[in-house]
Amino acid sequence: MPDAILITQCLQNDFVKPLGRFEPLPNQLHVGFEEARRLMGEQPDEGPVAQTMRWACSQPAATLALIHIRDWHDPADAFQTEHFRQFGAHCVAGTDGARFAFPHQEPDDRARVVNSPGLNDFVGTPLAELLRPFEGRAVRVGLIGVWTEAKVSFLAYDLRTRYPEMQLAVCSALTASSSRTHHFMALDQLRRLLGCRVFSSIGEFTRFLAGSTAPIPLPHPTHADGLAVTIEGDAQLGEPDTALIRHLFRDCRRVTLKVLAGGFSGNLVLGSRSEDIHGHEQAPHVVKIGPQGPIGQEREAFEQIEDVLGNSAPRITQFADLHERGALKYRYAAMGGGFSSTFQKLYCAGLPREKTERYLAAVFREQLGRLYSAATCERCNLLAYYDFAPNPARTESLARKIGQMLGTPPEGDTLRLPTGHAFPNPIPFYARELDRLLPMAAGSSFFAFVHGDLNGANIIVDAHENVWLIDFFHTHRGHVLKDLIKLENDLLYIFTPVPGPDALAQAVQITDRLLAGTDLAEPLPEPAAAGVTGPAFRRAYDTVRFMRGFYRGLIGTDRDPLQLLIGQLRYAAHTLFFSECDEMQKLWALYAAGRYSAEITSRLRARGPRGVDWLAHRDA
Repeated sequence: MPDAILITQCLQNDFVKPLGRFEPLPNQLHVGFEEARRLMGEQPDEGPVAQTMRWACSQPAATLALIHIRDWHDPADAFQTEHFRQFGAHCVAGTDGARFAFPHQEPDDRARVVNSPGLNDFVGTPLAELLRPFEGRAVRVGLIGVWTEAKVSFLAYDLRTRYPEMQLAVCSALTASSSRTHHFMALDQLRRLLGCRVFSSIGEFTRFLAGSTAPIPLPHPTHADGLAVTIEGDAQLGEPDTALIRHLFRDCRRVTLKVLAGGFSGNLVLGSRSEDIHGHEQAPHVVKIGPQGPIGQEREAFEQIEDVLGNSAPRITQFADLHERGALKYRYAAMGGGFSSTFQKLYCAGLPREKTERYLAAVFREQLGRLYSAATCERCNLLAYYDFAPNPARTESLARKIGQMLGTPPEGDTLRLPTGHAFPNPIPFYARELDRLLPMAAGSSFFAFVHGDLNGANIIVDAHENVWLIDFFHTHRGHVLKDLIKLENDLLYIFTPVPGPDALAQAVQITDRLLAGTDLAEPLPEPAAAGVTGPAFRRAYDTVRFMRGFYRGLIGTDRDPLQLLIGQLRYAAHTLFFSECDEMQKLWALYAAGRYSAEITSRLRARGPRGVDWLAHRDA
């Protein structure tokens, strides 16, 4: 008796058949061009559903059962009259619209087909009889198909209530709806209310069903032997990564890849220049390869904001899994020919101020600004949001790191830099204060969808100076200033050189000046007025000043600098562990972390458990 069941739901032409971009919908239940393309792939014979079905049919019948539920309607049946009246004609028995949309049209003899005449797949069908042998067993059941918020959810509810022992799972890449928003809301409800496991990657989903590692084999490229792959830059590709690249460019005869970023979390980001089998130069792409789970989560997170960003966002043209590795292939609507570079590389190479500000305006006004414009003020605890919680192991790790940097254990309330500058020791904040301060941080802040990890390597500038974003793994609904705070942190402690003790002394003066601000809506003073000297520091300060200029339009009347300080401490402390920074840059970040921790403590103590108006605190 199999220990797992794969149930497909309404994977039929009238629901998911790929359409031309301007081709009319065949009926009112078809999921539409975009969702059909996402579910079935640009090349349906090699798309996500096709690959999954080939894998399922290759599994032993003794380990995986297959059940295909399809809408199957008879207009003459009085029982179905109301259903037709509400949803219109679709999936009429025997028509092409009722046929399965995956390869070979009809399933093999091993699969069981359930013809469902309505919304409940247990009414008027043999489904209960087919599942009777599995009653009382903790079998693994995977659901794929459409619609996520209707037929898929209804079936999951029935299975959960009729067979509580079953382990249910769905995959976000193998389910769809006509509304992307409703799709993700339904996935969240399946997870929260019914206890379904929701997998982001197909590989994780098939491993769940198989109960062990069972990779989906990639289709062998037509021109696999003739595809010439060249990689520029320092990249170590394993066999699965090479196979994924060959799969993503299987319609090419030549592809040259240039390393844009990668290496810090097992991810590799590559810009592509390729020729098809006829020698035509293809549009540039960006390929991201990394661990299967996070790559799947990035695809899922990006799909939630894709429609909002519009042409300002890339388009995922393909994704694939192999041997616990995953790959995304992004296409950019107007990416110029030639290779692209990252904002970080350009800035560190001396990017002029005019271009720096133009690129940042494109990011924060034209692109992410689309997300931020829907920000709403929400109840939250920003300390908890930024992952602050009493954690002795983390505090000990931070103390060891500080001790290594200063050459002495960080004891007492005050530390000193090699320059002689004294600053608050951040360790007491984590070790003694945090537990007491956490309840005091309850309040409200503006939240919107944010990129979530906006560093300089995630901003791409193409050969025509178009600006693009990549790496949406951390995209979520969060603090509206998070992206700006994160990029400011990297700008100071990664992009800005601190060549020695004299430069470090100038650097800490910038921190002191930035901390003097008491109103986030007020512009920072000019560098001369702020006492900022040195070309690199003036450049960094001017860039921070420009970025702070976006705050007023995002935070409304919530101008309390405490929200900025909490985010700054989160990232400054994390910077101490970065391999990208040299020791002087880390000492600058350490000084800032100490100052931030003391300011947060002081402000929260003044606020007290009930909180006070920030303007009153400012003027005190």
